[in-house]
Amino acid sequence: MPTADVNGPQRKVMDSSVRPARVIYGSSGISVRSGQSLPFKLTREWLAPAGYYAERWYLVRPETKEVMYESPERLQLMWGLQAPTSVIDEIHEPIDLPAGSYVIVFALGGIKGGELAFEAVEVPAEEAA
Repeated sequence: MPTADVNGPQRKVMDSSVRPARVIYGSSGISVRSGQSLPFKLTREWLAPAGYYAERWYLVRPETKEVMYESPERLQLMWGLQAPTSVIDEIHEPIDLPAGSYVIVFALGGIKGGELAFEAVEVPAEEAA
């Protein structure tokens, strides 16, 4: 029988995904055009003790650890360890993001809770219009 890890902060992302806001551009990753991201959705499910936490995420280039984008911090209510709390962001403002491999790092209360590897894929101009 599995046991709970009662040591440490107990803040963990159980599931996460990133996908273009428009299904025509694919079902995962971030579509980019001319080095700028197109609108996308970022979903994660946190498992953490009940309460309010400062939550944010970072878009990171894995080979250099350079932070390409830092989301605004928001106060997020966590339901508790019995059930995950779903959080969804829709990002409409373009982010400088050349095509390539990246990682999104999730933080809750200043503590890393997980990460998500993804691809930023260039979308041809005729498809993006």
